[in-house]
Amino acid sequence: MFYLQNEVYRLTDVQLLAIEIMYSTKGELIEQKLTELSNKVGYPLQIVSDHGSDLERGIRLYKEKYPDVVYTYDVTHAMALFIKYELERSDKYQSFRVECNQCRRKLQQTELAFLSPPSQRSLCRYFNIESLINWAQMVLNAPIEIIIGLAPNIEPDILNEKLKEKFAWLNNYQNEILIWSQMVTTTRNLETQLKTCGINQQSVDIFELDEVLLNTNLSSNFRQNILEFITSESSQIPEGQTFLGTSDVLESIFGKYKQFSSKSPIKQMGQMILNISLCTMNLTTSVVKQALETVRYADLEIWLTKVFGQSMLSKRRIVFSSYNDNI
Repeated sequence: MFYLQNEVYRLTDVQLLAIEIMYSTKGELIEQKLTELSNKVGYPLQIVSDHGSDLERGIRLYKEKYPDVVYTYDVTHAMALFIKYELERSDKYQSFRVECNQCRRKLQQTELAFLSPPSQRSLCRYFNIESLINWAQMVLNAPIEIIIGLAPNIEPDILNEKLKEKFAWLNNYQNEILIWSQMVTTTRNLETQLKTCGINQQSVDIFELDEVLLNTNLSSNFRQNILEFITSESSQIPEGQTFLGTSDVLESIFGKYKQFSSKSPIKQMGQMILNISLCTMNLTTSVVKQALETVRYADLEIWLTKVFGQSMLSKRRIVFSSYNDNI
């Protein structure tokens, strides 16, 4: 994210910059595009990034020209990475994940399917591990009377046996689940602090990080990573100022765009990108009326052709229709 006083620009995973599609994300090209943008609007106060390797090199090269630019590590990505480091090397957590998947498969199409573990994401799974952890805690602590009421067709004694059969394995993880829950709570609280209040030189003191970390059972390595992150990032902010700690709002907007674009038969960066603007405004009846009265569809078609050119779907239809005509 490219933050210039009241204006925000963002480099996405596909490197969309000022409505320009980049077909390479080499660091030198990222630096070049940042410089071009700076020549148009001035150099930024802050750049927020997820520390992807391509962006990292480009931003570092850019900062050699503009050393006063504050380069902030997005707190959401940082916390997810720290959790990933901790859990990927935990045999206990990996076996927990496997048993959750097995449990989900066994409960499918059964009368206890409502107790199934949540499905696990194949990508970015460490952004939302709390869904699994919260599920485990709720199952372990769910009152049996409520479950009996939700499964009235099963005799209570039989239901008890079924619950033991399906969920007894969770008892092997009770201590670890508590630690994992503390890990998620700590990172989410820090994220909330930085997302709502921003980041400044007082962020460490406001969050009372030392006290929070010492009163948990988290590993020393995890605690050290958290402490170093907030200390390093807050120390870069000029005294008396508060900067952004995350690009979550823009991440959400591009996430919505991906949902829109996923409905397209052929994936491409084209006219669907106009949906992004709709995500940032209150689309009222008066706004729609004004748009319909102000912009002619014929003019819009001309503009779309000029900016985006012919779509891949249109080209595909022409090729296939010519094939059918020759049959």
